[in-house]
Amino acid sequence: MYHIPTAYLIIGLLYIFLPIVVWLVLKHQASGTIWLWCVGSGILAIGMLLIAGRAALPMWLTYPVANIFAWIGILMQATALRHVLQKNWRMKWSVLLVVVWAVGFEYFRVALDNDQFRFAWATTLFVGVFFYIAYLAWQISLRHELRSGRWLSVAYLLAGGALLLRVCRVLLGIAEPDVVTQGVDSVLTVISGLLVSVIGSFTFVSMFLERAAKHEIVNTEKRIRQEESARLGEQIAQLERQRTLGAMSYSFAHELSQPLTAILMDTQAIKTSLQASPVDFKEVAASVEEVACSANRTVQLIERIRNFIRPTHHAYAYVDMKVLVHDVQHLLMHDIRTHRVSFAWDFDEATCGVHGDKVQLSQIILNVYRNAIQAMVESPQRHIDVALERDGQRVVLRVHDSGPGLQEDMKDRLGRPFVTTKADGLGVGLSISKTIAEMHNGSLSVTNAVDGGALVELNLPAVDG
Repeated sequence: MYHIPTAYLIIGLLYIFLPIVVWLVLKHQASGTIWLWCVGSGILAIGMLLIAGRAALPMWLTYPVANIFAWIGILMQATALRHVLQKNWRMKWSVLLVVVWAVGFEYFRVALDNDQFRFAWATTLFVGVFFYIAYLAWQISLRHELRSGRWLSVAYLLAGGALLLRVCRVLLGIAEPDVVTQGVDSVLTVISGLLVSVIGSFTFVSMFLERAAKHEIVNTEKRIRQEESARLGEQIAQLERQRTLGAMSYSFAHELSQPLTAILMDTQAIKTSLQASPVDFKEVAASVEEVACSANRTVQLIERIRNFIRPTHHAYAYVDMKVLVHDVQHLLMHDIRTHRVSFAWDFDEATCGVHGDKVQLSQIILNVYRNAIQAMVESPQRHIDVALERDGQRVVLRVHDSGPGLQEDMKDRLGRPFVTTKADGLGVGLSISKTIAEMHNGSLSVTNAVDGGALVELNLPAVDG
């Protein structure tokens, strides 16, 4: 089903595309760490592309040279994470390690002519560095309390385990000692590459966004206490959006991995169809259409992420609340599916438009949805009722969850700055949401519903489009 060299070609292209995304997102935080990670990914991409061309290129280019590029790239990524932990690492040790491994590889390939030892020797370095990156990412998550660091650790731990299993199977004579041979083991290796390329890049970005947001939020909180000024509210809201994006990064990476995997499978189907005789052009057209649909899904998700994190400058315009509540739900689709949450919609037939900042209003709704989902984690029934109505000159949004509702001792305090019921919360989400609602000449209230659960009501002035 899979054409393994094509899969390595796609992985190589991902290692070119995703570091560019990382650099564009984090360029305002220009540092040696980001430079090492992005350049290392680019060098690793060269190795993957050379491996993909093994059938057409000279052996010396697709074996030792390709491995050297791949080894250097992955070692640079490990060095980048050491920089985050402020651990010094002299480049000469990396160079020495690559030289030793290259000499050993050529000894097994040329002198002994033993494909099993050659493969095991080359792959063992990847296994060791993957496990080391997993360890470094876990240390980063503990030191800086970053959830995204744990996901980065898990991604590389799984990839390292998959490669270690392949090495063991090769040494036992069960698997072929070549990464581009067809078979289950090669598919496992390809999936490992996709795992670390997609999830690894997104969690690396989220670590910086999450760490920077936490640091800035703490500093901003101190300035608010000292200056007792509301002018920093917008800045905190932006940083809270970044922190939310960091916490949700694994969800976004998971959502992106699905259309990317679909594109990979569809391209294999196209290749198979084109090699058939006669060529089934209807099947090829259908596969091309599927690739286009998967690409559109990817573009739409990236656009939603970009719109949510984009800094705002009071860009007030007409906002259709019926569209907005659905758009925000799409940002949480991974959590909704994971926790098996169902949504019920009850919209007024009248237009429900408001004049406001779309990004800021999205932040209110996202905060309400996330709080509802988190409150229902232990509930046997998990559903959210979203009602939207036009009440004269007001638009009223009501979100009712099936969770346990508010605790009695929190009813009067909830919504105040730095008051939270979450162990890892900062207590600014609901406070920011109330401030945004007031900036839009509206109000936000949280109460217990008569039939159980929490009821959030957002009341805003209505306008006609």
